[in-house]
Amino acid sequence: MSFQFDVKSAHRATSGAVVADGRTRLKGGIVCPSVTSTAHMVFANNTPTLATYSQTTTTITVTMANSFTAGDRVWLTITSGSAVSAAYAVVTASSSQFTVTAASATNSGNVSVYSSILLEVDTTNATTFSFTCPGDGILAESGLYVGVPTSVTATAFYG
Repeated sequence: MSFQFDVKSAHRATSGAVVADGRTRLKGGIVCPSVTSTAHMVFANNTPTLATYSQTTTTITVTMANSFTAGDRVWLTITSGSAVSAAYAVVTASSSQFTVTAASATNSGNVSVYSSILLEVDTTNATTFSFTCPGDGILAESGLYVGVPTSVTATAFYG
């Protein structure tokens, strides 16, 4: 096995694309949570689906064509309204909408849905840690997106 010399890195304090488009491989990362609480962050293909959402109490309903089933994981980046951008588990789904559970609120607006999650990293305390991906890394077919909650920053190594 030879060493790869063209590995790059990018730091994200907010959610966003690390590689806007094109094939790349996630090689590893450093995750820096700032609080002792459960937080979920994702590394995903940079292929969002634009949708709308509405929230009543703890249920967020996202309207978009999909093939999700209960238990699938998605990252929702809220682009308007005041719901929280985060990783969620799909609770119910039909071909035209799906629901997730969040903290109680009343909201509506637009959302970017990242459903092609390559790796989800979960934290429960304020300890920085690193990870490596085995072999040649995890293939991101269409760019690399990092979804981080407000209490986490991350550095992605890719190439």
